[in-house]
Amino acid sequence: MTSGSGLVRRALLASQTERRSAAVGRILRAIAPALPRRPAPLDPIFVIGAPRSGTTLVFEVLDRSPATSSLGRESHLLWDMFHPVSSSFCGSQALRPSDATDRERRVLNWCIHAIAGDRRYLDKLPRNALRVEFIRALFPTAWIVCITRDGRDVTSSLMTAWRSGRSFGPSFPPPVPLEISGYAGRTWQFIVPPGWEEYATGRSLAEVCAFQWIAANRAIVEARERLGCDRWAQLRYEDLVSRPRETVEGLFAVLGLPTDEVVEHSDTTATAVTPPRPGKWKIENGEAIQGILPMIEPMMSRLGYSVDADES
Repeated sequence: MTSGSGLVRRALLASQTERRSAAVGRILRAIAPALPRRPAPLDPIFVIGAPRSGTTLVFEVLDRSPATSSLGRESHLLWDMFHPVSSSFCGSQALRPSDATDRERRVLNWCIHAIAGDRRYLDKLPRNALRVEFIRALFPTAWIVCITRDGRDVTSSLMTAWRSGRSFGPSFPPPVPLEISGYAGRTWQFIVPPGWEEYATGRSLAEVCAFQWIAANRAIVEARERLGCDRWAQLRYEDLVSRPRETVEGLFAVLGLPTDEVVEHSDTTATAVTPPRPGKWKIENGEAIQGILPMIEPMMSRLGYSVDADES
């Protein structure tokens, strides 16, 4: 890695605040034509899944490997340069392969080279669940690591997070006032899928969160059907919790990472609002979740879960 790239890497890694990240992004976007062309990163790894499905846990496990390199956090800095969160409500956060421009490809390849060097770049961002084919258009050799989780647990966790008062990544108030039963905030939280407008008013928080879980998984399932299973690793959150070492070693093997470097993970991450425990959805939001079971059942079935089974 050249000294110049080293300086850029330090600047990228130091851009912790939204304001600093935005400033770095503006500079990189402006100087894009002058950036040296870099080849697309070889076999980068993108962790995807619906928010609150365990993507942070998987990311943290993979980030411990000496064979990978990342920003050490969610990659808002890289993706917001050309697709800022402030524009999320102009349709949605979904992107198509045709949205991948040469200018963006040039900046991303250069930044990833500065971040990862000869190691494999590792990326995690919730909205990328809506952008799988876009990612593959940018990085043809990308590995997709998809984690699924019981929709009851995810919907409940999303509800708790929406009401927590915390901010989960950059967010802006939508152009229409939110009128969501059970939520007093003015900011839309987590991903913005196509059709979000129908859930901005006159819906319960449980319905909004169930919609986000369904939309993220539908986008992932349909992308996999179109792309095929090549360079795709699939795992369940429930397996990661009940059989952690076996599940992680299997994932490392599929990705071609050294399995002798596998480290036991913690069930709790920095994004956890309340400590994990079996059946938490029943305790925290049981009645609300029971009410949206008909809504999530088709996707639950598609993912191999049953609303009748006591899996949580």
